[in-house]
Amino acid sequence: MDYIQVSLADAIPEQARDYASARIGSLDRYAPDRVDFAWVNLTSDKSVIHAHARLDLKWVEVQAYADGDTVTEAIDLVRERMRRQLVSMQGVPAHN
Repeated sequence: MDYIQVSLADAIPEQARDYASARIGSLDRYAPDRVDFAWVNLTSDKSVIHAHARLDLKWVEVQAYADGDTVTEAIDLVRERMRRQLVSMQGVPAHN
């Protein structure tokens, strides 16, 4: 994966940046095409952590949202949702 941008709200600890980069960055092996860009946004609302992630592939954008009680839970949930989307795309012809 060429580039991962992680945005953190003020209430999110800085360590979340590395965890999100590692977890979302590992999704490229499931992608049917090269991942050009990944973006992760982590915010919080009282005690709930919100994760929004996007992968830009050559011909499609994949997005997922998840909420969790902890930063790691939210990141893991959004990663799993994206992984399922990428796996379901296997065998789908790329648009030129």
